[in-house]
Amino acid sequence: MSKNTFIIALCIVAAERSYAGDITLMCETRNPVTGEVIRKPAVIDPAKTAVIVIDMWNSHWCMTASERVAAMVPRMNQALTVARELGMQIIWNPSDVVTAYSGYPQYEKAIAVKHRKTPQARDGSIAVKFTAPGGRCMCGPGFHCHVNYGWDGMNPDLLIGDDDLISSSTDEIYTLLTEREITGIIYMGVHTNVCVFGKPGAMSDMWKAGFDCMLARDLNDAFTAYDPDKGYTPDKGTTEIDENLQMAGIPNINMGEEFQKAGLWKHDAPVDFVRFTPWGKPDRPYLMDSTTTVTLTAPWLENAEIRYTTDGSEPTSKSTLYVNPLNIAETTTLRAAAFRKGKQVSLPSLSYFSKMPSQTPPKPDVYLEDLNYITNAYLKRVAFCLWYPQKWKSFEEKPLRVCGKTYAHGMGFRAPSSVQYDLKPEYKRFVALAGIDENLLLQNNGRFLAIHSSVVFSVFIDGVKMAESPVMRMSHEPWRFDLAIPEGSRRINIICMDAGSRSLLDYGNWVDAGFITK
Repeated sequence: MSKNTFIIALCIVAAERSYAGDITLMCETRNPVTGEVIRKPAVIDPAKTAVIVIDMWNSHWCMTASERVAAMVPRMNQALTVARELGMQIIWNPSDVVTAYSGYPQYEKAIAVKHRKTPQARDGSIAVKFTAPGGRCMCGPGFHCHVNYGWDGMNPDLLIGDDDLISSSTDEIYTLLTEREITGIIYMGVHTNVCVFGKPGAMSDMWKAGFDCMLARDLNDAFTAYDPDKGYTPDKGTTEIDENLQMAGIPNINMGEEFQKAGLWKHDAPVDFVRFTPWGKPDRPYLMDSTTTVTLTAPWLENAEIRYTTDGSEPTSKSTLYVNPLNIAETTTLRAAAFRKGKQVSLPSLSYFSKMPSQTPPKPDVYLEDLNYITNAYLKRVAFCLWYPQKWKSFEEKPLRVCGKTYAHGMGFRAPSSVQYDLKPEYKRFVALAGIDENLLLQNNGRFLAIHSSVVFSVFIDGVKMAESPVMRMSHEPWRFDLAIPEGSRRINIICMDAGSRSLLDYGNWVDAGFITK
């Protein structure tokens, strides 16, 4: 189903609803000593309840984390539609990127309030110990995603209501809640053990301020780890973090399940994706050095079977049944969907894995920057019409940096651009590494900027494409080029092409690039 169809369906459902009065939700906590589940119904007054959504950003330095955020969006949109109709106040707390919503009425209404200082109505902090393993990346073994702060807004598919509010200040959120006589908060978003728990205005602060806090366990995601050898997935990590909070006395609710039981979740279209770990996409592929182990999960689709394809086709109820994690050894478009009694009950999911050339190429005998490239015949007269590359430095005349490493040899480009060279008979092979220039990360880890860099590198010989990288993004390992030059070839063209965005931040570096003569 398309995004527009989904939004229209939500609007139709919302138009049919008009609710008033309390709603009973089944809450789960755990005995802090034994871990035994304690299930109790809680009567909620929607008019005195807020839903606070934390950090549903449009990107993350970890591609698997980023895709898991996007996978929650349809279910979250549906849950928030019901919450609004019940009369709950929705507050978006995108923390780092809150000022990106300057001019939005939902933000301007929030920052216009006169702040009240947040009190400490409860002594101490929530007595929680997070036990799940963590790290800098949830993609597991193989290449790791490097930290950057590239996100510049919330996921664009999230539906923000006219009466919603956008705020990321503890005192501001406290004021907005108390002005509306709100006493209870349901939290959702990412990442549970970091942001949902500890950001300004998040669970820790509001619990100390005296609010009754709950966690939507079907609409949160923790930042944990992936260890396929031990069968440990980000889903298990999130469940573990949720249970840690339950043992500390923070009730969990399954919003989708509770709304369904109350007869409020009437939309029949699927709202969940099959999840991949690791999870790349064609515009941000997962790069493999050899093989990778891929786990598929569908935590909120009980009694459903996952079917998948590896040839790029849409899965059907007759496609291969997922039983155990998959070993992916070649460039693969992996698609999956969940089925129950032959009926598709999930949205279609896709992940893209790109196999690196197996060997890191040797250093060239002749470096590109030591040669004179051929100037475009027209641009010899109007050189300002071409973004000529820089030699021995980035396009911005800074050191050549790719994936955390600085290179002495290479050329810095801004896409789209290219350079041609005459080929000599002694040139036997062309070798190079190519990746996104990382100088952006020197400014506050690329805040608001790193998301926009995307480049495709390619090599043409006498007009024939000889090699091409997938879409390369910030902190990707550099792509490896090592190709034989056909005897009698005349010219080679080294290209740094944008990946469709035409962003002025599409800086790419060809490093350790040149020719093998032996």
